[in-house]
Amino acid sequence: SKSLFHRITSRRSSKIFVLPFLFQNNLKHPFVSSYEYNSFSGRMAPFTTQRSSNGLITVSPKQESQQSGLVVICHGLGDTAEGFVDVAENLATQMPHIKFILPTAPTQPVTMNMGYPMPSWYDITGLDERSNENCKGIDTSQTTVQEILKKEHTESGLNYDRMVLAGFSQGGALSLFTGMQLESKIAGIVVMSGYLPAAKQFK
Repeated sequence: SKSLFHRITSRRSSKIFVLPFLFQNNLKHPFVSSYEYNSFSGRMAPFTTQRSSNGLITVSPKQESQQSGLVVICHGLGDTAEGFVDVAENLATQMPHIKFILPTAPTQPVTMNMGYPMPSWYDITGLDERSNENCKGIDTSQTTVQEILKKEHTESGLNYDRMVLAGFSQGGALSLFTGMQLESKIAGIVVMSGYLPAAKQFK
């Protein structure tokens, strides 16, 4: 399929992201006729945004029957899902057939930051190569992401090859770590300013 590139500006960070997506809507009638007002842009939007008590945010097509793809976006160290909700909502206006799921990492002490508790997908003990192998908690976060994909596949019947894992910084590292170990092939992995944690186990 033809690649789509969307330039998205986050008002919170004033950063510009250029994200490649290999999706196209296979539906004959991709137009969404039912819109609701969304305050982020001051205009009508073809999606709904839902927030769960565990910090998970879901940006879904207004008409769920039109969904034909999924993007899971994992935030960076010290952030929450709220940090990328503007990005997801902007993308949803351009791709109304995609559901975006934004989980929030558990709050836990981070060794590199003097043990200060903050949202973190796993512990970071340092920036050197040896420290990169010490990723306590990454298996738990990996399971969280895997369960999101599995639930979407089970409940909606969406194929794994219509799913993308994306993330920024530590979230990008988690997406790469998880995506490279999935039993089912997904559409792609988007890593923004990330790296491969626990890299030696892949050799």
